[in-house]
Formats: sequence, C-alpha cells, structure tokens
Amino acid sequence: MDLYLTSPHWTKEISEGTRAQRGPILRRYVEAQGERPLSTITPELIEVALFAKGGHSAVNEYKALKPVFDYARGLRFIAKNPMLAVEIKKPKIKGFPTADAADIERFMGLWPVGTVERLLFDLALFTGAGRSDLAVIGRHNIIEGLLTYHRRKTGAVAEVPLTAELRAVIRRTPDIAPAFILNGYGKPYAPGSLGNLFGEAARAAGMTARLHGLRKAFCCYWAAQGATTHQIAAMAGHITLSEVERYTRAADRTRMVKLLIGAA
Repeated sequence: MDLYLTSPHWTKEISEGTRAQRGPILRRYVEAQGERPLSTITPELIEVALFAKGGHSAVNEYKALKPVFDYARGLRFIAKNPMLAVEIKKPKIKGFPTADAADIERFMGLWPVGTVERLLFDLALFTGAGRSDLAVIGRHNIIEGLLTYHRRKTGAVAEVPLTAELRAVIRRTPDIAPAFILNGYGKPYAPGSLGNLFGEAARAAGMTARLHGLRKAFCCYWAAQGATTHQIAAMAGHITLSEVERYTRAADRTRMVKLLIGAA
C-alpha cells in the first residue's frame, strides 16, 4: 500500500478530492488486513466484504481498492487483479435536483446583488462550476474571451463563454484577487465552506436545489439558447454526453432563461 500511495497514479492522476475520499478507505483496509499476503485475497472474499457493506459505501470501496490491485499486478506481486472477477450491485442514483425557475426566483428574491450569497449563486449559474472550482476560479482564468479552468474533481477542461450576464457578475468582483469569491478576511473560501454558505442561503430562500442543482441549471440555460450537447459538455467540463442530456431535461426552460438574463 505504501508503494501505491507514492505512485504517479495516486499522486498525479487522481484528483485531490478523490484522494481525500479514498485515503481513509485504504488506511482502514491496511489496519484490518495489512499483514495479509495479497495472494490470499480472492474475489469471493472481496465480494462478501462489499456485499456486507452494501450501497454507495460498497461502490466507493470497490473504486478505491481496484487500482491498488492493478498496481500490485503491474509490479508482479500478484498474477491477476482479483477485483476484475468481483460483481457488485450499484444502487440507483437519484441525483441532485435541478434548480428550476421557481427556485431561481425565490433565491433572487431573498438575496440581492451585493451579497456574497448572491455572488456565489450567480457565478454558479453562469459558469456551471462546482463548489471546489468556485472556491478558486478568478480573473486569472479568463483566457482569450473564455473562462477556462480544469475541474478539480475530474481534471476535465471547462471553457465557458463570457456572456453579457457573466461579464456583469465578474464586474462585481475585486480587480486583483486570488478568486472571485472572498470571505470577510479577503481570502478565498474553502470548498466545504462555500457549500455550507449556499446551503444555508438556499434553505432561507425555500430553495430545493443546492449548488450542484445550479450546475444542472447552467446546462439547461445553454440548451435553451440552442447550444448542442457537445458544446455544453465542453463548457461544463463533463466527461459523458449522457450526463449532459440528463441535466438538460427541464420543462420550464423559457421561464428559466428569462430569469437568468435578468439575474445579473
């Protein structure tokens, strides 16, 4: 395990967020099974352990363990990755609710332009960025007429057009700052703090959706503007087109676009 945690796959190819999620899982397995020879770990034993865990926890542990065994096979510590023969039942994902026109209207009605809650809301709507990206993006990400950044979750590149609405929001941010959104001390927020800030603001407004729901609304906005699935994927930094297609199913796109155009 120590070799894997110093490998390029772990240190360079896996995002910081994924390492934070998988690290505790791997450490727990080391504490419980660290003295056990790898050759004695069979698909059946892994399958039983994951079945007992169940749900999303089992899926997360499968994703954490599989590359470790891949690495061990590559070093010839084992002849075959036992995870390849493991069957795991993935739970159905309900997903985060998309922010609809009513949600957007309620939030804008409570939080006026000039509040940090509204700035977070507007930037999420017009950039489609997740909280870990909203915590770090700033004017330094504006390159040749696009807001360009690498998604911290996946490493995918997002290229967002600087629409009139987005430009209006950016004009409300400091000219020289490490990020668009700053706390009371003039420092960028931690991603978790941004999520908490928005969650409290959304609950106060009676809004069902959370930050990820605004990412979905961003996709709906561009779909209503006539952007193709491929174009939206490039703007949002999505990996699969099916993900974009799921996001852009909204019954009130026309009303949503009218609200967004007036939001800035």
